[in-house]
Amino acid sequence: MGSPISVLILENDSNSVFDIVREMKSNGLSPLYKVVESFGSFEITVLEEDWDAIICSTRKPFYLEISLYLKFLNEKKIDIPVILLSDPEDFQKNLQYMKSGVNDIIDRKTLLRLAEVLERERRELVYRKEKNTTESFLFQSLKEIQLQKFALDQANIVSITDANGIITYVNEAFSKCTGYLVTELLGQNHRILKSQNKTKDEWAKIWENIHKGNVWRGEILNTKKDGNGFWVDTTIVPFIGTDGSVFQYIAIHHDITDRKLAEEQLTHDAFYDNLTGLPNRALYLARIEQKIFTYNIKKDGYPILFCINIDNFKRINHSLGNDAGDKILIIFSQRLKQFSDKEAVITRLGADNFSILLNHLLSIEEAFDYAYRLLEYIGDPIPIGGYEIYLTASCGISAFGLGGKEADVLLRNAEIAMFHAKSQKVGTVAAFNQAMQEKIHFQLEIQNDLKRALNQNEISVFYQPILDLNTNKIGHWEALVRWRHPQRGMVSPAEFIPLAEDSGLIVPITRFVLEQTANVIEEVQTKKGYPISIAVNLSPQVFFDQNIFHWIVDLHKQRKIPYTSLQVEITESLAMKNLSETVPILSNLIDIGVKVALDDFGTGFSSLSYLEKLPLSILKIDKSFLNNVHVGSKESYLLISIINMAHDLGYSVVAEGVEELEQLELLKSFKCDEIQGYWLSKPIPFPEIIPFLDSFYKKENK
Repeated sequence: MGSPISVLILENDSNSVFDIVREMKSNGLSPLYKVVESFGSFEITVLEEDWDAIICSTRKPFYLEISLYLKFLNEKKIDIPVILLSDPEDFQKNLQYMKSGVNDIIDRKTLLRLAEVLERERRELVYRKEKNTTESFLFQSLKEIQLQKFALDQANIVSITDANGIITYVNEAFSKCTGYLVTELLGQNHRILKSQNKTKDEWAKIWENIHKGNVWRGEILNTKKDGNGFWVDTTIVPFIGTDGSVFQYIAIHHDITDRKLAEEQLTHDAFYDNLTGLPNRALYLARIEQKIFTYNIKKDGYPILFCINIDNFKRINHSLGNDAGDKILIIFSQRLKQFSDKEAVITRLGADNFSILLNHLLSIEEAFDYAYRLLEYIGDPIPIGGYEIYLTASCGISAFGLGGKEADVLLRNAEIAMFHAKSQKVGTVAAFNQAMQEKIHFQLEIQNDLKRALNQNEISVFYQPILDLNTNKIGHWEALVRWRHPQRGMVSPAEFIPLAEDSGLIVPITRFVLEQTANVIEEVQTKKGYPISIAVNLSPQVFFDQNIFHWIVDLHKQRKIPYTSLQVEITESLAMKNLSETVPILSNLIDIGVKVALDDFGTGFSSLSYLEKLPLSILKIDKSFLNNVHVGSKESYLLISIINMAHDLGYSVVAEGVEELEQLELLKSFKCDEIQGYWLSKPIPFPEIIPFLDSFYKKENK
């Protein structure tokens, strides 16, 4: 049998009521409860039972009536703890009720603290009732028996002072709480405890009221002997002599330090980042609003926001671990504070995003100068785990007026400017303008349309042939994804592939391309007898986060697709991202017969040292190498060197972007293995592949 507890629940969601009751029972409570759904029912029901607690939803319609419930309880002098049930996103907004008499706020999504809070509030309710009874008894009894010490020393912290505030008695609980010996306290003025939360004027008014014979109750932050603070809920009772004057005060204290610290921590967590100690987004937005209000009134202090994002931070976390990443974030936040003036408001928006609010700059030009000096300052190396980490960051600027006139708009536009800067070149600065907003809206529309495109058969795959210059045969093709938008027409892969990678849609798109490729292989090779091998491009997300090896193995088992009929193409940047992971994956693919091509060679890192580390089959030379190439030119020597180097490493070479016969003849003379480009054919849809091959070989046989 659980511990009995009576609870009045203000909630109109039956599922929520079920969760509340289940949480109480699972934590050893045996609830007697009643559910009401309106203020009218509350007025009647709250008087029917000696309730241990009231649990009140902050959703409609209750959030409009919370103040009425509190007012009713106050006017009727009903002492029942009130606990609010809040959604996480409304937590900060609902904190205001703590000042109005609400005892605690519980996250309705987890209810983890519910049983603990109910037990705590029930204990404190019992204490208050016993204390009120005791106070009433003392006030009457000690008025008649003036110097009699009462017998509750073990249950309460008690002190007695004379009319001048000199301590004449303390119990052991008081001594333990303050850290002073009893002998150190007797004869001292009560000011020895150095109250921290009330001014001299406030104490003067309190004592003026007590001198008149009135009992005072309140919370006091006192100071222990060791200098630490402690909170007490204190009731001071004056004793009046036969001449009508106060001759003694008795104070009954209850240590509430743990509760106050919990409240302070709750408030801190609601508005500050736990890792860096900086204000979080909610508090930051409030500070921005304050600056905007001041500027609108005084026309002084022009608000400018800077949104700063650490470049490639995920790679740092991935390489060194989350602990190292957290240390870097802390150091980064410290550098932001060291560089900024005292008036600057700095926040961590989340992850590796930070923002600074300034109001002393006078123009966008000054803001750019500030931003570049800041980026230079934070670039000093950070020693972590035996490495020196050099950070770069990208920065977006949003100024009041052009960047918006409301706090959330200013911040959002600063983030948009930051993403724009990062998309142009990491480590740079950009100021928000309307064109960025339009671009973001366009990208969001495209991204939303892309989610629908797969289901609406708008995504298709085209295939571009690759000619073997030695045999003059077409055995290889490259699969290229295409999107025909119902309103926009053909959308460039350069536009939608990055958006697909950002949204995670690149994973189902790649699976779709693989399935379509299998259809082509079945039709062209199995049924028509044309040998064929098709290359599929892999993005970093598909390559590292998904097991491409198992995808291909499953395709082989289920569709009987030969491994030798499949190729994968990776870029230089993907290959270099993490060699320790890249090499095993590529080796496994090559071991089963899948060819691996390095695409767009020469456009990325172009580091020759990593080529011999990578297990590759094919090197694809970017079409930019064909510009201005003629016999005897510097460009031709570079091209010949790349081809010879690839052959020495055991790779075959494909030249991309061949559009003219002269380029083809030149590549033949350079011993290039294969060519791909519009000279041979543009990318074509699946139904045109077999007619194309029939026509090509028919010409060859003439």
